[in-house]
Amino acid sequence: MNKMALVLQGGGALGAYEYGVVTKLVDMGWEPVAVTGVSIGAVNAAAIAGARDGDISASLDRVWKAITLPPVPWLPDAIQGNLSLLGNPNFWTSRTDYLQLASWDSLCITAPMVQTLLANLDFAQINDSSHMRLAVTATSLRTGGPTTFSNHLAHGAHEDTPGHTAVRGEITPAHIMASGALPPGFPAVRIDDEAYWDGGLFSNTPIDALLNLLEPDEIDTLPIFTIDLFRTDNLPVPQNLLDVQTRALAMQYENRFWAEYGGDAGLRGFVDMLEQLDETLPRDSAVRRNRAYDWLRRLRAMNNIHIIEGAPAAAGGDHDFSAYGVRKAYEAGRAAALAYAPDKVQSPRLRAVPDAKTSVA
Repeated sequence: MNKMALVLQGGGALGAYEYGVVTKLVDMGWEPVAVTGVSIGAVNAAAIAGARDGDISASLDRVWKAITLPPVPWLPDAIQGNLSLLGNPNFWTSRTDYLQLASWDSLCITAPMVQTLLANLDFAQINDSSHMRLAVTATSLRTGGPTTFSNHLAHGAHEDTPGHTAVRGEITPAHIMASGALPPGFPAVRIDDEAYWDGGLFSNTPIDALLNLLEPDEIDTLPIFTIDLFRTDNLPVPQNLLDVQTRALAMQYENRFWAEYGGDAGLRGFVDMLEQLDETLPRDSAVRRNRAYDWLRRLRAMNNIHIIEGAPAAAGGDHDFSAYGVRKAYEAGRAAALAYAPDKVQSPRLRAVPDAKTSVA
């Protein structure tokens, strides 16, 4: 098996595309050793890490079968795609306590999804980092920034910075639900007396969380797959309000992680600069023992990222949990993954650089 890491975005029902991609990657011989996600990506990540008997495809099949609405033969497919707005029995139900409407903080109750997770996933395995490293990210209502909950933190990981808090501890259904608590539909989830909303509100591509899971010897060598559910480039100008809403949603959640790196040189130039820096910096330099330098070196893992592009989001695609919609997204994901068979993926260009702790005389 060929080892890989996964970064899974949020996107509601668009997560069925990730479901298709991951099952095909596994079928082709890839083995995930580290996975992180937000929102529906956190659900998929938990299904991967918590796959009973290690059968990732069967685990994802069970979860998606549970949250896919049964077909209604006499309704057109397009209409069935909107039925989940009325509720999804194994995911959420609409609130009916109308007398308390003035104090509502959400439109739905997500208790059914907690039961779905408990019924289908092995949480003892999820919390076994020797089996697989897992991280899910939520947005703290106290700080306004991301908090990542994980079963592992690697040497050199950023545990507590002004913009990102990383917590290693037991992962429960509450942590996964916090990652997907998208307002105003879903309520905030409280963990240790702190409230959290959907991780995608801050960043829908949790690469920071993945970097915290990588050990030093993986930074230059481990292939990383991220599935871009919200394509926004080279698309026609929206022609109606539904098109506008769909495009605005896609732009809100598109990946921005590496837009800041490299300036005119771009991401590749930034990674090349890191390689040159490692080559020129003396091995006994005190800079190599600086925690900031540890993190800078960790960013070289971006050279190993393979972006699997999604199709442009269809109108209503993020809430289409119909059997037709899920199957279509799943099959599209499997087709997209075909280009990433192990023998087709180019090995990372960067050489491995000795760890600072072992390279200093």
